[in-house]
Amino acid sequence: MTRNTDGEVGYRHALGRTIADYRSRRGSSLRALADESGLSLSFLSELENGRKDASGESMSRLATAFGLELPELLRAVAERLEADGRQIEVSIEGLSAEEVEEVSRFADWLRWRKSRD
Repeated sequence: MTRNTDGEVGYRHALGRTIADYRSRRGSSLRALADESGLSLSFLSELENGRKDASGESMSRLATAFGLELPELLRAVAERLEADGRQIEVSIEGLSAEEVEEVSRFADWLRWRKSRD
């Protein structure tokens, strides 16, 4: 994941998973988080599913809803992003150069297909 679009997708995925993890640890529903944060239910759903980015204001509202300071939430997202990157590196370990290239072509195709949705 070295290109900008990969980084953006990786960031959105890490952000969504982090928010979902915090929410599930609290035993909260999306509706409860929407009520606490003042963000819409549909926006939170898209956020958790990695289809939306969050503004600084949205991140601040989420941090407050989780009882965190904004830097704590941002660190958690950064840690998830780093962990996801390590998982990708480990998963291609042991593959030949040709196999890595094939995986790369498949990833390009997936990005192309997603851009058409």
